[in-house]
Amino acid sequence: MRASLESNRAWPIVSIVILLGLGAINIFVSLFIVPKFEQIYQDAIPGMPLPGITFFVIAARFPLALVALMWPIAGIITFQRRKRAAIWIIMLGHLYFFLLFGITVIALFMPMTGPIVGMSDAPQPSAVSTH
Repeated sequence: MRASLESNRAWPIVSIVILLGLGAINIFVSLFIVPKFEQIYQDAIPGMPLPGITFFVIAARFPLALVALMWPIAGIITFQRRKRAAIWIIMLGHLYFFLLFGITVIALFMPMTGPIVGMSDAPQPSAVSTH
């Protein structure tokens, strides 16, 4: 009985710590990794359109980072007020962060291995002019 009571008290703290870690990872990816990929694509395939999901991840990196910052805060506030709603917010946060990370990784690598045109198939600007 005692172990069950202690585990019921520990789950929210562990879940919130996991949520904070996942949020930090997503913020780092959104603010530091995505801009590097954006620069790579500007240099490697200038003028070629990016896949829609890649364009979305690059264009929405700041709102996605803001959500990644606010979700753990919402989980902590909700946990302090109502435990039943906190379970849903924290668990949906875990799901959101895993999905966001997976979609971001797929979106960032899609232009390199795209089904239509990969980076190696893109037309390269001529380095030597033949005038």
